[in-house]
Amino acid sequence: MIYKKFAMLIGGSVVIIVLFIVGLSHVKFGLALSPMERNILLFSYNKVKITERKPLIVSALISPVDIATSSKGGYPKVPLSDIAPGDKAKEQKVSLILIRGGKKIAIINNLVVKEGDSINLGKIARIEKGGVLIRNKEGEQWLKMN
Repeated sequence: MIYKKFAMLIGGSVVIIVLFIVGLSHVKFGLALSPMERNILLFSYNKVKITERKPLIVSALISPVDIATSSKGGYPKVPLSDIAPGDKAKEQKVSLILIRGGKKIAIINNLVVKEGDSINLGKIARIEKGGVLIRNKEGEQWLKMN
């Protein structure tokens, strides 16, 4: 009796599974894809042929610019120091003067200086509202604020 119930349970389970599989085989599932997804699904690639390029050998290059060379050189007969202005010709510019309390600071040619400092023109003697006094071997020179 127990064997009969067990056999019926197994047999019934097998029949139900077979019926379920047969029933599912008749159901058709469709893909729910967007048009972009369908394009991606249908994509196929084409093989690209790659050809190897051989190096180009150049035997000689000719300049497109014709430069005439002269043996004379075309240099001026006057020394360069006479033509080009030196450091002495360089104009000194005072761009800022700051006086606060006992501190006096100026900016001369992008260089921050105070009274007593030395620069290429000489020594900073005084800093006042209107300008900076510089002393050197040649004498005194006032640099005015620009």
